[in-house]
Amino acid sequence: MKKKFLRTLAALSILFAMGLQQACGPAKMGSTWTKETYQDRGYSKIAVIGIGKDLTARNTFEKDAVALLKEQGINAVEGILMFPPGGTEEIRTAEEYIKIIKENNLDGVITMALINSKETDRYKPGETLYVPSYYRVGEYIVRGYQSFNTPGYYTTEKSYLIEAILYNVKGDLHKGKETMVWTGQSSLIEPASLQNASESFTKRMVNQLITDGIIAPK
Repeated sequence: MKKKFLRTLAALSILFAMGLQQACGPAKMGSTWTKETYQDRGYSKIAVIGIGKDLTARNTFEKDAVALLKEQGINAVEGILMFPPGGTEEIRTAEEYIKIIKENNLDGVITMALINSKETDRYKPGETLYVPSYYRVGEYIVRGYQSFNTPGYYTTEKSYLIEAILYNVKGDLHKGKETMVWTGQSSLIEPASLQNASESFTKRMVNQLITDGIIAPK
């Protein structure tokens, strides 16, 4: 029994160490694409725009992304300050958006949007638990371990697929000009809260943009 427990303890120690190594690594996006001809990667001012009708979510994602970009030396601003939610009569055409970009001296725009959500039934296998027990052997009290198996069960998980897009809006900007230079997607499974979802996604996005050299201070 003692040898079995020691083997179990050793296995758990290895798994714990592996978990620490993974946790220390930089979080990344699930998939990314970069335009082949993309070269000029220095930006002087980037607007971060959350796309969606939920203003609380938009504010949260924009604030978190801007804060992380600023920590990396990137001059970033919240898009909601320049691009009002839902659009207005004054912001309806490509020309109007171009006007706002120029008036605010933007040379980059990052958008974030929920593009899919789904529910999946997953089977959670049971676990083997080891509970200490004590018994007497002659004059001595010996500690042993009893194993108990917990039953498996099905649970429904909801996942959200979020996409970020970087637009290079430097130089001559006009309607129809191709400005998308990078895109990344990442799934969030059962986030504990809106804040948790925002922190998880924006951290992955910024880490990917910085470590891959997609954006840099200008």
